[in-house]
Amino acid sequence: MVSIEAGDQLGSGVIVHKSGYVLTSWHVVGAERTAYVTLNSGEKYTGSVLATDQVRDLALIQMAGGKGEFACANLGNPAESDGLQIGDSIAIAGYPAYAGTGPPTVTMGVICAFPAMELVRFIQSSAQVYPGSSGGPMINCFGEVIGIVNSKYTNIRDACSTFATAIDEASALLKLVEGTGDAEGSPAAATAAPQPVVKRTCPNVGCMAPAFTLNDVDGKQVSLDSFKGRKVLLVLTNTSCEGCSQLVQCISQVYGSWPRDQLEVLVVVSGENDNSVRDWAVVNGVKGRVLSDPGGQVTAQYKPSSLPETYFINTYGEVKIKRVGPWDNCVAGIDSLLKLY
Repeated sequence: MVSIEAGDQLGSGVIVHKSGYVLTSWHVVGAERTAYVTLNSGEKYTGSVLATDQVRDLALIQMAGGKGEFACANLGNPAESDGLQIGDSIAIAGYPAYAGTGPPTVTMGVICAFPAMELVRFIQSSAQVYPGSSGGPMINCFGEVIGIVNSKYTNIRDACSTFATAIDEASALLKLVEGTGDAEGSPAAATAAPQPVVKRTCPNVGCMAPAFTLNDVDGKQVSLDSFKGRKVLLVLTNTSCEGCSQLVQCISQVYGSWPRDQLEVLVVVSGENDNSVRDWAVVNGVKGRVLSDPGGQVTAQYKPSSLPETYFINTYGEVKIKRVGPWDNCVAGIDSLLKLY
């Protein structure tokens, strides 16, 4: 984290490369070509505004001088395809003007929406910000920067009034850091070799579904990874939740109409001993693989907010749909998922 002075503007920023490159908001620097960057340690550097993007409200500053390497942030992927969802917790760090020369402040909030304005993607959140916080980072629960704060709107509900430019909108500016682009925005002289995309493992849409191995009601070990190449409907439940029995009964009614080489249904019952799970499966006529999770292994991995919680996992092991609560029409819903994914 850094604070920034550019002309009569005060703002915040984040170091994105060990050589001293700082990402901030365009409106913090405006037309200025020089900015003064202060680290949390109190060290102050003169910076050159290397490039700006007014449409995305982003600017890149290069600090001059310095000894050794600067500590820099890890950048994350703000896209829903990498697991970020509405309701996820985030933090915003910045140097609000009211705090003077004090340390940066951190406010917490949740993701409210992913609005797009003029084809630019933003992240809308409930975290509170104040003048001087513009240009500061929005951080996910993994400690990665997923956005650059640019505004707070007072004409919408206060609970979700803060906006940040999604960090992947800064890709053109960040290419300058690695020497693969230029400040004029012309095509890069060199093109970086494509890198394989490695998805995070997490229980959100776009992530790889967390792996687990449990015993089914017949005592056989069942591993989620063994179903790679097949679509999986994963239902998390227990024997006492409202709506769980109705959902698994609905799924069971048409279980036989889906070929097993295309779709498998895994019903994970947590917090119960094997006998209780077996009895519950018999009473409810559950079809599919009923797995006992007495120690709450899967509950700890997936952290369901409410039961039942249902995940549709594609043939590559990626979570495509996450749904909380019973379905109004599970048969039509699952048929649609099979056609879509």
